[in-house]
Amino acid sequence: MNSRLMILWVALLIYGATSGFAQEARSRQADAEQAYFDQADVWTDKANDAFFAKEYGDAEQYYQKMIAGFGKLSAQTRKARTEFKSEVYYALARVQAMQKKKNPALRSFEQAVADGYTAYRSILNDPYLAYIRGEKRFQTVMERLKDKSFHAILQKANGYAPSQRRDTLPRFTYMAPNDRHLVRVREYFRLDSVAGAGDELSKIKNILTFVHNTIEHDGSSDSPKVYDAISLAEACKDGSRGLNCRGLATVLNECYLAMGFKSRFVTCMPAVYVDDCHVINAVYSVTLDKWVWVDPTNNAWVTDEKGNMLSIQEVRERLRQDLPLVLNDEANWNNREKVTANEYLYDYMAKNLYYVNCMLRSEYNAESTYNRANYVCLIPVGYTCDDLKGKTTTSDDQWFWQSPYTER
Repeated sequence: MNSRLMILWVALLIYGATSGFAQEARSRQADAEQAYFDQADVWTDKANDAFFAKEYGDAEQYYQKMIAGFGKLSAQTRKARTEFKSEVYYALARVQAMQKKKNPALRSFEQAVADGYTAYRSILNDPYLAYIRGEKRFQTVMERLKDKSFHAILQKANGYAPSQRRDTLPRFTYMAPNDRHLVRVREYFRLDSVAGAGDELSKIKNILTFVHNTIEHDGSSDSPKVYDAISLAEACKDGSRGLNCRGLATVLNECYLAMGFKSRFVTCMPAVYVDDCHVINAVYSVTLDKWVWVDPTNNAWVTDEKGNMLSIQEVRERLRQDLPLVLNDEANWNNREKVTANEYLYDYMAKNLYYVNCMLRSEYNAESTYNRANYVCLIPVGYTCDDLKGKTTTSDDQWFWQSPYTER
């Protein structure tokens, strides 16, 4: 072997070795980071238990552990998960304030907002921050935050516009309740008994509450591989796990379809996606002649000041116009924590209603094979983001929310 080939051979050996070492290091880092987030789920549960038991010092220790561990993650992961960090710092500020630790609570609160915590109205009404609310540092942060809140961002979004070529848009379709799979869903969940003998709206609410009470919300568990209502329910049957919001909305969607309701599960998205969105349902009420908002994660529906159930579109516009919104009294998370309108609507859902998407075909096991072409997104005029690639997009809200009985 001549000297030139020998040098090349040695260089390749060195490159292969260093490349292998680099891949192994990346693998170890990925494993360590996954282990951290798994442990963070455990710490979060323990912190929540301590919080509800008013053992605020114990809760503080778990949040401090999460923050210390977060600092050891890669720069890329820390950047991608700043929303997680902001939520931990906010929770830490609350338990420190409850222990009358003024300066630590203020520092934690300031850090939470610096990392992107923008739930303005919830902060304004959070009773656990009462001890520091009168402090100038707190008020200075709130003044800066007011115009950066998700509610303010939603109010500044562009409006919608009718399409000039509706004939080029696809059709929404809904599986018939006599499909053999939906018949199984109806029998498996005993939906005739669940729905009851009342009017249409009472049946819609009864089925919603049944799904909410039957399967816990569990945002930390991976989705089961088989994604139909029965398989999802079976995966949770032993109580060892629950479903994320998408899984719950899938179960509810198939239950509604099985009972003859036109229904969609709707992904509600922020303007800039970090690591959180929310999935709820829209079910068509013939009585009201519109789609109504139902959320199985929180057993929630929304009304106006007169008690009329509202659609996703109506809630979004009322948030934009600062019109009254009322959350049902039964709204809760896992039957453990009451959900308030300020927290749920004006902060969380104001973030997640910048644009929405749903599947064109609402059917049994709809997402078993993911295909972007099966989704349509309703977006404000002029909006774009990477999530829209390969999907049908429209700013025609009237087309998107048209009656399933008079479509086109």
